[in-house]
Amino acid sequence: MEVSDFDFENLYSTFESSITTKIDKKKYNQFLIAYSGGSDSTALLYFAGKMAKKYELKIKAIHVNHNLNKDSIDWENHCKNFCNKFNIPIIIKSINIVLKPGESIEERARNERYKAINSVADSKTIMMTAHHADDQAETFLYQLLRGSGAKGLSSMPNFKKNINGYHIRPFLNINKNTLMDLVNFKELQYVTDKSNDNTKFSRNFIRKEILPKIKEKWPSYSNTISRAANNLSDANKLNRDLAEIDIQNFLLNDINKISADIKNLDDYRFNNVIRFWINKNNFRMPSSEQIYSLYLNVLNAGNDKTPFFSCKEYEIRRHNDYIEIMEPLKKHDPSKIYNWKSKENLVISNLSINLSWKNLEDRLGYNLDKDVEVKFRKDGQNIMLSKNKYLKDYMRENKIPPWKRDRTLLIYIDKELKIIWD
Repeated sequence: MEVSDFDFENLYSTFESSITTKIDKKKYNQFLIAYSGGSDSTALLYFAGKMAKKYELKIKAIHVNHNLNKDSIDWENHCKNFCNKFNIPIIIKSINIVLKPGESIEERARNERYKAINSVADSKTIMMTAHHADDQAETFLYQLLRGSGAKGLSSMPNFKKNINGYHIRPFLNINKNTLMDLVNFKELQYVTDKSNDNTKFSRNFIRKEILPKIKEKWPSYSNTISRAANNLSDANKLNRDLAEIDIQNFLLNDINKISADIKNLDDYRFNNVIRFWINKNNFRMPSSEQIYSLYLNVLNAGNDKTPFFSCKEYEIRRHNDYIEIMEPLKKHDPSKIYNWKSKENLVISNLSINLSWKNLEDRLGYNLDKDVEVKFRKDGQNIMLSKNKYLKDYMRENKIPPWKRDRTLLIYIDKELKIIWD
């Protein structure tokens, strides 16, 4: 390639400004480069190394071996050798993926990869991935064909604040061909993943079968789709801002509880707030069908009912005038009796209970040197608390929801009920 064919300095300048214009230099001191060994991440590592040297920043690469391909060890060794050549420290993370029924291998691998990468970052780390404009177009079409809303169609952001530092995609406005020009111009060695040609995977099918046809008709499709994704990103931010305003009228003391009066909002605002609320509780965004089921079967059920919505990741249950979101309840046998040994912790894993002996003494108000019994109220059981009061009355008065009544610890000392651990 002739030098005139490729403007190396202009491309590097674009890369550098994609970082310096996003984050104050005082807020970061190292780059962490997600490095697969492929052409895109090779170009990324090369430019990041050049910038790190210019600004005297620390840099390290991280390679995640998914152990899904017969060539994975060869790729890992290539990455080690490349980093040694350019004097860049590299971290190797080896993961083994066991799929649950119904899980996508692509999605699970991506989630595990990011988990591994973020585990070695800190608050002053800029983590970079090599996603480019063609990847953005691919993601947009993939989300479109899944029926995603504004959030999904806004695709990948070029900048994101993480718990551990920042995530930047500096190539998001650069196409694949330009990155190939870079690695060829600098004669950088890279590996090729043949599984990327397997069109049984949705993203590969879009990349190999759909996008080439689109490019024939619309050569600048990636820039156009990126612009649409950016517009939808702005729309998604507006939706989120509106949800922040609307939810204040319905939010209770805990983020996982909101007033059932939320059903009185207009449909589009109700849908928007419910999506926002579920996402705020760190659960997957619901589908339109799931939101409608929640509205119809939970919020509009009779006042004498205790309805709930359930999916694989979470449950939403209604009690009186509010709904609560939670992880799916695990099986529990209320007839089982536990012996809480003196000075030891009480651990009941299926109820997520881990209480210390000090917790017990604090509730009692005095020190105790003997074992206690832990029981639960069985369905329909009447436990007398005093001459005119039963346990079920206590639970109603204290607004303990039905799904917690047979999961509430009853602490007995010398066969006498001493504590209702609500």
